[in-house]
Amino acid sequence: MNNRRISWGLIVLFIGLILLLTNLDYIDFNWLAVFSLWPVLLILLGLSFMLPYKPESKYIMIIATVATLALFAYKGLESVGEEQNFGSDNTNGTAVFSRDLDPGIKSATLNIEGGAISFRINEGTDKLFYAETRSNTNSFSLSDKTNGEKSTIDFVMRGKEEVDLKDSNIQNNANIRLNKDLIWDLDLKIGAGAADFDLSNYKVRKVDVDGGVSSVKIRMGMPFEAESAIEFKGGLASFELYIPNDAACRIVSKSALSSQDFQGFNKQQDGSYITDNYNTTDKKFIVNMESGLSSFSVKRY
Repeated sequence: MNNRRISWGLIVLFIGLILLLTNLDYIDFNWLAVFSLWPVLLILLGLSFMLPYKPESKYIMIIATVATLALFAYKGLESVGEEQNFGSDNTNGTAVFSRDLDPGIKSATLNIEGGAISFRINEGTDKLFYAETRSNTNSFSLSDKTNGEKSTIDFVMRGKEEVDLKDSNIQNNANIRLNKDLIWDLDLKIGAGAADFDLSNYKVRKVDVDGGVSSVKIRMGMPFEAESAIEFKGGLASFELYIPNDAACRIVSKSALSSQDFQGFNKQQDGSYITDNYNTTDKKFIVNMESGLSSFSVKRY
């Protein structure tokens, strides 16, 4: 068997196993910590090119790959908890960002951009937007503009020129609160980070997530319009979506290599998945997923 096929086969199995155990809540895995070790994969690839086509080369590649994956596993498990430390360390920069709500505003678009960071949305606010951030490596900027009854908000992380991803003291967190009386469109662009959005009590028209090496969890309420769109694009990512039991939904998934868990859905001839009530309900979710190597799950609650 080709040496490179052995290595990449083991790597895919490793990633799939880690994503499965994470989705089942058996382990917590810090992908951000592992991301700093990506050059090791180039070394492994170079080794596969250099070894001659001999039987013993296969065993060398197996040993080298297993050692690499063991290093990844140790780093990912050992670093859990360092990413979201809200302790009282006074070396961390804390800040509050907010915008008051104009009485005439009926809907809003929130654009969020960040790299190695953890975003969270849960509680509401009587303001238009409110966020608390804690970071010792980055700053944030907030801008907004109003056009008639609609407001557009840009919340962007600004990184320093030099950040050591191997530093276990790195903290990048943003807790965001939105006004629950408005109709929201959310656009999230995240690099190597995480997002946990509980939108079950919000009026959400559209969610668009563009994630690189990321872990994204979103909890929705009932569909607000005839078609509420949820779109996810990622590289090496984990995406969990929770929708109410009574919500009608259609899923279209396009990915090279991924694990999929769509509970309570029926597969159609065109490859999509729908709920039993999809064709009999006026308001529904339309979910589009596209990625390279990811874990997708859509669960009912």
